[in-house]
Amino acid sequence: MKFFVRSVEVEIIKMKHTFLFPLHVILPIIGSGLFLPYYQLSSWDELGQISGYMEVIGIALPFAVSIVCAENIRLEEQNHFQILLGSYAGKWSGFAVKCLVLTGMGALAIFGAVFFFASGYHFLLGKSGVSVRDYMDLAMALVLGSIPLYLEHLFLNLTFSRSVSQCVGVAQFLLAALFLTGLGDGRWQFFPSAWSARGVMLVLGGVCQGKKGIAYWQEWKASFFFCLLLLLLICGIIGTWFHYYEGRQCHD
Repeated sequence: MKFFVRSVEVEIIKMKHTFLFPLHVILPIIGSGLFLPYYQLSSWDELGQISGYMEVIGIALPFAVSIVCAENIRLEEQNHFQILLGSYAGKWSGFAVKCLVLTGMGALAIFGAVFFFASGYHFLLGKSGVSVRDYMDLAMALVLGSIPLYLEHLFLNLTFSRSVSQCVGVAQFLLAALFLTGLGDGRWQFFPSAWSARGVMLVLGGVCQGKKGIAYWQEWKASFFFCLLLLLLICGIIGTWFHYYEGRQCHD
């Protein structure tokens, strides 16, 4: 346990003088700061406004994660991956710690984005919105949907380069937006980039419909178990790959 805590501290220290920490603070503030004034003038209903904000976060997550992972792996490139590959008794431990720290930072940023928006929506705009429990469910849907994105983009940055990762991030951004339409029905579960955006859509669908929204909750539960199995499969594949990973050329 002590070694794990030290490993997390080291990972945090490595990112101390990068833009990653400010980015995770600034983006939630900017996001809510842009939407709240617009919603003051917008004629959308309250659930539509909340849905729009949360779905935009879900759509933007793939590209944001690609940037975060690219900057984090750039730090490893500077020492030719020696710390990542040579400082842990089990090679996969370094990857697991890195993924855990980045996912934790992302989760804090998502909860911050939801908190700033919910507070402003209630106290500044004077609108009721949804309950605190519903906001928590929405934040959790966004966080859970982001986990495979970190795995995928760490893999892409370690195997190829930041350019590849960010191009994939743009494609996932577009796919997440596209799969919010009917085109995603029955398909979105197979594409992790769409999990966050569709997740919040299902949560708000259940809230909006009340007792009639049981179909949304049933789809959410069924999708959750399928997505969990797919996530475990992704973890197994990437974990096996990283066991044999020996680094790459450190240029883009």
